[in-house]
Amino acid sequence: MPERVTHEDLMRFLDGELPPEEHARVEAEISASTELSREVAIFRSLKGDFQDLSFQPVTHEHSVWDAVNDNLARPIGWILVVAGAVAWIAYGIFVFTRSPVDPWEKLAIGAVVIGMILLLASVIWDRYRDWLTDPYRDVYR
Repeated sequence: MPERVTHEDLMRFLDGELPPEEHARVEAEISASTELSREVAIFRSLKGDFQDLSFQPVTHEHSVWDAVNDNLARPIGWILVVAGAVAWIAYGIFVFTRSPVDPWEKLAIGAVVIGMILLLASVIWDRYRDWLTDPYRDVYR
């Protein structure tokens, strides 16, 4: 009774790793069995799919809208965000200074707000410095 052809034998057959006598035996088994022929076709398809795989990041093709976004929409968006933030901060400072609250309370609130802003700025600065020296910053998933 001839030896049964395994999946490993089929893979080695497709990769050309079988010795000539085993290659002839597997080829004869494939031609005699529709099930093995189907499995060889599936493995060939899988092998082709794996060979076509690329681990390079997908490149984005630039369009006209990318240029519009880079040159028009993004700068206008930043200008509006900054202008709105400045207006809200100026209004908040105006209301804060004109309120009838005791000056000590204003100083305490001002100290808390300034302290939080300084802590936030120091965290952002530390993250930026870490990012500059991060050896993995250009690694893509």
